[in-house]
Amino acid sequence: MEFCEKCGALMLPQKKDGKPILKCRECGHEKAVSRAPKYKVEYRIKHSPREKIVVVEHDDRPDDELTEDERRERRKEILEFYEEEESE
Repeated sequence: MEFCEKCGALMLPQKKDGKPILKCRECGHEKAVSRAPKYKVEYRIKHSPREKIVVVEHDDRPDDELTEDERRERRKEILEFYEEEESE
């Protein structure tokens, strides 16, 4: 990784006339190099439980036809699912 001599910004590898160079992103300063350096860019993204997709199995009966116990059980399962996701 190299930084620009003029402004101090990160210089990125590019090709000019088939030859590798390092070019400043900010001021455009160019520096000839014999071999372009290899970079690995890595991003770590942490997703919240709300961003994940929840798959709900289809039940033949609509919610208004469920008994009160079935509704409680369904709510309990959903809450347990979200609690498990938050603990990870």
